Parts: sequence; C-alpha cells; structure tokens
Amino acid sequence: MENLIQVHSEDYMATMAKLMSEAAGSPEGLKALAAAIAPPIEMEIQTREITSLLLTKHKLPAGEEAKYQKKPKLNAYWISKDGDAVESGIQEEEVVFPIHRIHSMPMVDIGVLKHGNVGTMVDIQKSAADEIRKAIDKRTVTVISAAVPAERTVTVTGGKLTDEALNQAISFIEDMELRVKYILLRGARANDMRGWELDPQTKRELQLKGIFKTYNGADIIATASMAMNEVILVPEEEVGKFAIRQALSTDTVNEPKRFKVGWLAWMEAAHGVTRPDLLAKVVIQA
Repeated sequence: MENLIQVHSEDYMATMAKLMSEAAGSPEGLKALAAAIAPPIEMEIQTREITSLLLTKHKLPAGEEAKYQKKPKLNAYWISKDGDAVESGIQEEEVVFPIHRIHSMPMVDIGVLKHGNVGTMVDIQKSAADEIRKAIDKRTVTVISAAVPAERTVTVTGGKLTDEALNQAISFIEDMELRVKYILLRGARANDMRGWELDPQTKRELQLKGIFKTYNGADIIATASMAMNEVILVPEEEVGKFAIRQALSTDTVNEPKRFKVGWLAWMEAAHGVTRPDLLAKVVIQA
C-alpha cells in the first residue's frame, strides 16, 4: 500500500483506476478500494494536523484504557464523546480519557468508478481527510483552551492582541524555566502582530507567508480551530495526550444510495490535558 500514498505517481493512478473499475462491479471490489484509500487519507491527515505538535501521541495497546497519571491538586481535562471539555476532580491521581469516534462518510457517483476518474477519487479522499483533521484539531484546541487556569490568563481590551499582553503570558511559562514552543491563534491575531513595533528580524519573520511563523523563538500556528478572541501558549514540556485506540480505517457503507456508493473513514481517539499548570492564554475583549 505504500505506493498508493504517492498520489501523483503513474503507478498510483494506474492502480486506482483498476481498483475503481473492480469496485463498480462487485462488493468485493468496493472493499478492496476502501482498503486502498485509507493510507492516502491517513497520510493527508498526518501531513496537516497540528494535534501531534500539541499533545503527545500515544497508540493504545489492544484493550487498554486511555488512563494516565496526574498531579494531585491539579485538574485534568478531556474531551467528552459529545465534543465538550470536561474537568476532573483535584484529588484523583489517575484519569481515564473517554474514547470517541471521528469520522467522514465520502460518497461518489457510480459513474466515477465506471469511468475510472481517479482525479475525482483523489479529491474525495482529500475532502474526507480535511473533515477528520479539522475535527481532531478542534477537539485538541477546545480541551487545551478549557484547561488554562484563570491565573495564567491575560485579558486585553481594545479588540486586538498586544505585544504587552502576549509577553505577559509568555512570562508565565518562562517563570517556570520553560520555553514557549507554540503560539496558537487565528490569522487575524497574527495580523495584529504585524502592526507592532518590533526588531527587524522578528518583523521579517512575521511577514512570511504560510501557517507557521516565529515570534521570540516560539512557532506561531495560525489555525481556524482557534477562537478569534483567544491566543494559547504551549510550552516545550508535555501537557497532555492524544491517545489513539483505532487508527484510521475505511469501510464500505452498508446501504449505498441510488447511483452512489460510499465509504466510512473513521478512527477512535481520546484528547486530554494532564498539566494545565504549564499553559497560558491571552483573551481579547472589545
């Protein structure tokens, strides 16, 4: 399956065209195509997701719970099966993060399979990967944001991020002799930073195009998963886990629609923060 990940290669195109033709003719062909599209979807997710930068990825052994140690007198936070952030008690020494399913259900017209339109199939795979990736990252940002203690939150008014507020939040982490590794924000907040009076090198780095930029040694990640009124700072130390019980899998849909067939692309994972005391945040008010 490794050659299938090279989605622009001639071998990939030829293999997919053959699989699509077989899929149009039999349930077994549909299953074979489902198995073939899983690796490219997973690779696309891994290439673009930010969750593995912010939480430690942990592949759970078969049958094992997502159970982790936490410090007494500290809350832990996790994402519920409904996608909400949940807070633990402070006395527990262990927490179990609930596993939830993240999925996409791409559908394709049967004619696409019969005519071997590989380009359309690649677009469908990418769309499924984007949907799952965005869901993964949204859960991560949600739980990290909820975990930041009030005493490590800086509030600034005026509707814009200021360098004074950001540096105050950075100081919370530096006071623990840690380095800020990532600054999470929306693109509009990065635009606020470009208007600051900064040294030429920092200003030049902030002008770079793309998602990743640098501010005082920290990587800036601009992501639509962030709320417009928040900026989150994550240190170089581990703050939580992204526990995977079931890696990405694809199955054929049991009840295809008329003239359409589809697949269920899904995975099972848990998101949780065990060290909220290492985080910091800026909240921006009007």
